Parts: sequence; C-alpha cells; structure tokens
Amino acid sequence: MSNEKIKDGEYYLKDISKSLDSLTKIMGCFLIVLTNESNFKSKTINEVDAVIPKINEILKSIHKSINV
Repeated sequence: MSNEKIKDGEYYLKDISKSLDSLTKIMGCFLIVLTNESNFKSKTINEVDAVIPKINEILKSIHKSINV
C-alpha cells in the first residue's frame, strides 16, 4: 500500500470520527431536552434556569464542531 492511500484512509477515518462525535453531541442534547421537557411544567424557575445553560453549552459546541 502506498503512503498516499494510507494518508487518504486516515483522513476519511478522522472525518468519520468527527461526524460521529457531532452525532453523539446532538443525541446527548436531544436526550437532555426530551427528559427535561416532560418535567419542565413541574419544575421551578430555578431548576429550569439551572438546566438551560447546559443545553446552550451543548448546542454551541455542536454548532462549532459542525462548522469546523
């Protein structure tokens, strides 16, 4: 196998890995929202305020990793 083919393979593996990382973050955010959404009505404003920054942080990291 030539070095060029090996480098191309490594490039594609890194690209797949990045895509899977993004998907993992998206699914993590989705699960956080789903598990909390059903409970938001019964939560206090302080409890909701504690969760929202984490969701925003995850969304920002997803946005950064997708736009890289």
